[in-house]
Amino acid sequence: MATRATIYILSEDKTGIHQQVKVYKHWSGNPEATLEWLEDFNKSFSYDRGDDPEYKFAQLLRSSAFDCVKYRLDESRRTGWGVVPIDADCNEEWEYYLKVDGSVTHMPVERHYDKNGKLCITYHSPD
Repeated sequence: MATRATIYILSEDKTGIHQQVKVYKHWSGNPEATLEWLEDFNKSFSYDRGDDPEYKFAQLLRSSAFDCVKYRLDESRRTGWGVVPIDADCNEEWEYYLKVDGSVTHMPVERHYDKNGKLCITYHSPD
């Protein structure tokens, strides 16, 4: 069974912090399998390039291929990764936020059904 996750690339300007783009990770999205890679990547990228969300997005995808053995990421050439709309529901269990300062915040996505049987999804905002 897959443990799906989405990874947000955040940027900041004079109006505040914005969610620019989102990457979908199908396999092993739990913190034990994903967090070390994201923390190392984001810290290094932010130190070298600062707030550059378009390049961070591209380099994150490249890192998933270049560093797949080191961080035990999915090595598939055809499945496992995706670029998705910022508001897409990917049935993810975890969300990660790559912040401008090089840190990473992560949290589970909460899903439950209300008393009428309607699916309710709680997404969190980065702190």
